[in-house]
Amino acid sequence: MHQPWRLVVFGVEVLLAAVLIALAFPAWENSVVRIELPDASGGTVVSRMLGSWVALAVLAVTVGGLLLIDALRHLALGVRAGRSGKPTRGGSESEPRSGDTPASGRTAESGTTSDSGETPDSDSRS
Repeated sequence: MHQPWRLVVFGVEVLLAAVLIALAFPAWENSVVRIELPDASGGTVVSRMLGSWVALAVLAVTVGGLLLIDALRHLALGVRAGRSGKPTRGGSESEPRSGDTPASGRTAESGTTSDSGETPDSDSRS
């Protein structure tokens, strides 16, 4: 899971996100259409938004943002790959942490469990 090639994926995703976000601006500008009305109505200018261009701009920014989030994940995993041989703060990976249930079936709160999944002091009445 922690592999240094993730740094390359990080770079590619950041580049793609930048391109998508940069393309969202012209798409948004193309969505606004200005219509000049004749002088009979006072010579006003009306703006109209084209939904397909707005949707394209929103989609580009959304996908770009998701790519940035995933790129940050790849960056964190790629940087951590260089330190994978060192022990973590919580100790070694093979030791169970407090609150975890080891493979033996014993939990900290309930004591030992039998093969049927019941604790020895549990009631068998229904």
